[in-house]
Amino acid sequence: MLLGSIVLAGGRSRRMGRAKESLPFRGSTLLGHTVDLLAACTYPVVVVARDPTQELPPLLLETELTFDPQVDQGPLVGIQAGLRFLGAQCDAAFVVGCDTPFLSATAVDWLAHQLGDYDAVMARIEGKLQPLGAIYRVSTLAAVDALITEGVRTPRTLAERVRTRILDESVIDAFDPTRAFLHSVDSPEEYQRAVEASGGG
Repeated sequence: MLLGSIVLAGGRSRRMGRAKESLPFRGSTLLGHTVDLLAACTYPVVVVARDPTQELPPLLLETELTFDPQVDQGPLVGIQAGLRFLGAQCDAAFVVGCDTPFLSATAVDWLAHQLGDYDAVMARIEGKLQPLGAIYRVSTLAAVDALITEGVRTPRTLAERVRTRILDESVIDAFDPTRAFLHSVDSPEEYQRAVEASGGG
């Protein structure tokens, strides 16, 4: 299976108070760190930005870039843009936000191996589906298009429209009891804890 990646970077970071994608992290930025990691284990890596005016930090030369077709409409629209951009370049895509500092190539590979004959793989933590840090076949684009046409903006709904393997907590914890690869940073406090846990930078 050819696995690409979609990194959603078009959010407004309102809880953080400043652009998450440009926050310093491990000698790079949150977005740069995520792209570097994914470039080592997936291809291609496409970043979905808000629009051409959004200022992004420096990224690997090989990084692809596309934009939300509708600004400020949520992650499902970003997934749509990423899947459409990838087209026939790969079979499936790992989809993640730019704010997952403890993602690992091992976790991406493990999730990809859970796909099997399914159309998507999502974790479910405390009863809530996790549509980011998930795998989607590129063929799910038709279902995404249909949802957006219906006015749906939450990617969790996609799990009801395509054959989705749901990974419950027991499965996740058997792989990684810390669930670190699913942790995102949404506030200054969470960001500071991530920086400290990574060694201070």
